[in-house]
Amino acid sequence: MPKSIEQLIPIDRLSLTLDAVAKATGINLCVLDVLGNVVVYTRNDSPFCACARQDPALRSRCLTAARHAAFESARKRGLHVYKCFFELVDFAVPLFIQGDYVGAICGGSARASLPEEAFDYTYGHLAIEDFPQLKKIYDAMPVIEADQFLSSAKLMLKLAIYIEHLEFFAELESETIGKGSDLNKLHPALKYIERHFASPLRIDLLAKLCTLTPTYFSRLFTKTMGMPLSQYILNLRIAKAKELLQNKGIKIQSVAQAVGYDDPAYFVRKFKQATGVAPTEYQTMHTPS
Repeated sequence: MPKSIEQLIPIDRLSLTLDAVAKATGINLCVLDVLGNVVVYTRNDSPFCACARQDPALRSRCLTAARHAAFESARKRGLHVYKCFFELVDFAVPLFIQGDYVGAICGGSARASLPEEAFDYTYGHLAIEDFPQLKKIYDAMPVIEADQFLSSAKLMLKLAIYIEHLEFFAELESETIGKGSDLNKLHPALKYIERHFASPLRIDLLAKLCTLTPTYFSRLFTKTMGMPLSQYILNLRIAKAKELLQNKGIKIQSVAQAVGYDDPAYFVRKFKQATGVAPTEYQTMHTPS
């Protein structure tokens, strides 16, 4: 049975790499597996996309486009540049391990001045004017030069090729997360937390995923991660909330629910304790006027 991308590449280390690249280039990045499922959620998410995904129909349409682009990049074994239904520019590059396609790095979601011949595919157009809330965010987005965007996309293609031919991440995993190491023991729980951070996370379930007792899991987690499980989850939720709050139009109640808090007042209190400012203040400071 073929191995999944998560068995072949240490996802936590790939996530850190994409974080750095996304911040340096100003584009957003994510990773899909061979079936088109998201395994690394969007790094440096744009306010426009975060807002658009609040609409289930737009979210589904966006993921469908990304999946199609990922498969196309695998078919051509190279960079696939496309224009989304809101005319933002995106790309996908395939990930191969030992000749087998295991997933793709997708990114972009930028306003970029690319000539029409640069696109491999253009999706059916949606009129941005029909979405007033998105139109305001779209108009405030900076336009990236074509060369800058394409250089970022080609950089990710080089990273994908590097992973395939030098198996850098596989070697890094064997050296730094050796079999039986503490971080390796916690890896199933960390992966689960990343995917389900907005859901109730019971320590007994997380411990079971790691085949550990809850008591030992709790002690090992604090020792390895440098903080208790509750603090780790809080930090992750606050980080996700900060990303969402960069969208000027999103409501605090929606952010609270998106990161796992049914009570908006409790979310506001925890956010202020963690950051020193209320969510509304943070939103004002980090969104275009």
